[in-house]
Amino acid sequence: MALIACAFGLVWGGPLAAQILPLKSLTCTAGAESARGAFDLPRGQLQCSGSRFGHRDRFVRTSVEVPRRLLPGSNGLVWQTEASDFTSMLVRFTYADGTQRLIDVDRQMAARNWFAGNRFNVPIPDEAARLIAVDTVVERPYSAATTAKARILTQARSAEKHYLRSLAYVLVIGLLILPLIYDLLFYRILRQPFVLWHLGMVGAMTFYTLLQSGLIFEFLPDLELGLRWRATALAFVLALSSAVMVVRGLIEDRLLSRGLNAALIAAALIPILVKIVALIGGEALRITVNAWLMASLVPSALMVLIAVAVALARGSRGARWAALGLSVLMAVGLLRLLVGLGLMEFGFALEDGVFVAMVVLAILTSLGVGDRFLALRDDRDQARNQAVRLGQMANTDGLTGLANRRAFDMVARLSPGEGLLLADIDRFKAVDDKHGHQIGDAVLCRVAAILRDALGDRPGARVYRLGGEEFAVVARTADGPELMQLAEKLRQTVTRIDGSQSPVDLPLVTVSIGAVLGHGQLMHQAFADADAALYRAKDSGRDCSVLYNAGTAKSTAGRFHDTLNPA
Repeated sequence: MALIACAFGLVWGGPLAAQILPLKSLTCTAGAESARGAFDLPRGQLQCSGSRFGHRDRFVRTSVEVPRRLLPGSNGLVWQTEASDFTSMLVRFTYADGTQRLIDVDRQMAARNWFAGNRFNVPIPDEAARLIAVDTVVERPYSAATTAKARILTQARSAEKHYLRSLAYVLVIGLLILPLIYDLLFYRILRQPFVLWHLGMVGAMTFYTLLQSGLIFEFLPDLELGLRWRATALAFVLALSSAVMVVRGLIEDRLLSRGLNAALIAAALIPILVKIVALIGGEALRITVNAWLMASLVPSALMVLIAVAVALARGSRGARWAALGLSVLMAVGLLRLLVGLGLMEFGFALEDGVFVAMVVLAILTSLGVGDRFLALRDDRDQARNQAVRLGQMANTDGLTGLANRRAFDMVARLSPGEGLLLADIDRFKAVDDKHGHQIGDAVLCRVAAILRDALGDRPGARVYRLGGEEFAVVARTADGPELMQLAEKLRQTVTRIDGSQSPVDLPLVTVSIGAVLGHGQLMHQAFADADAALYRAKDSGRDCSVLYNAGTAKSTAGRFHDTLNPA
């Protein structure tokens, strides 16, 4: 920002400021139906005060008597005005000895003699006598600025200002290109509509700067004057409308009511609709089109200000960035509105304020986009963590903290090299009936902790509480004997249960275990086999482990083997 301020400060500061003669206050105007008729009008019939630049006649005459004391020099002068659209222009220079020089300004002189900042130069012919008057006749001017913003300056001053202003505009474009790259990179990881709106806003600002500054002529020297003028206004409108949508995107959804959302969308559409009407209206809206466009921004600006104020009151982080970014643009926009409505006068530097405001808006809203990204990422991470927690809660037994039956049912198959153990606490109902549910729950928790701790040296082993007093273990194992050793280790550890670590005295309990080896069978089949082995352990007197033998499935009496009893 400091670089831009310094660049434009050099343009407007310095001792050479006296080498510029603005002609607006010296200009008298009138309308006519022909160029000759306009030149023939005596000065007494010209309007020299009030709203004299609003003539909508086909031809508009301006006349300036140049005082000697105000002339910036005697030779090497240029006449300069704004390069809005017009059909034709004649400029007549009158000298003290009566000499008159008439210059036919064609529409493409704006391209050939462009001056940085939407202006163009007309060299003033050097004569022995001093310049005393400048008269112009403009056919169908589309903006009052063409007749109102004329000035005379030295060629040296013109060249210097053109160079400095061109550097300033190049700096503006460079600062706008950075957010463009920023948006393109951000959209790859944050596919949110407001990032695209920000990209469109900065792109329109960059295009507007190229057109309004005249730098576009370096790339398109034959660009038609009217097309450039209309494209400039369109780019400005698109930049503002996109900025409104950026503000809408920066504000958190929960902080904007349906009415405020609709108001912001309307605020973005109003300038576009007015611009479309202006493009269609043609001759009917000539001269007044800029005033209508500026006036259309008032309701849009009010809607945006209300939405931002409400969001700020509700604690919106995005609204803070929006308010900071819009502050300079709102101030410049207010000044432009007052100038456009003829309520105040302001220098040519007001146009430069628009570029400063656009850079401020682009950079601060880019920071807002980054901040919004961080907020969305935090929300996403919180939602993801909450989903994980909910998933864990859904798959976790609330009493013991083990995985539950739902988690067990999610295991599709019992893979080769794995074994399944089903453990059931013997006569647990009697424990509940004798000692109560509180003691029963404590026993369940203690058995769960013993199973979990006993498997701590077996990576990948998983323990489940399937319901009631039934538990399941899935663990890696090489063969049946190793699986039975694990089953016995768990059974014997439970048998030696110690209630000293519990706030209540725990009764001694035993478990029966059914085991099955995995060979890629579906888990529900493995469970059925292990459950059958468990029932065989119960039938064998409880407090024992039984391994299911699939090879003897045809014989009911011989389906089970390796019944291990501690006795």
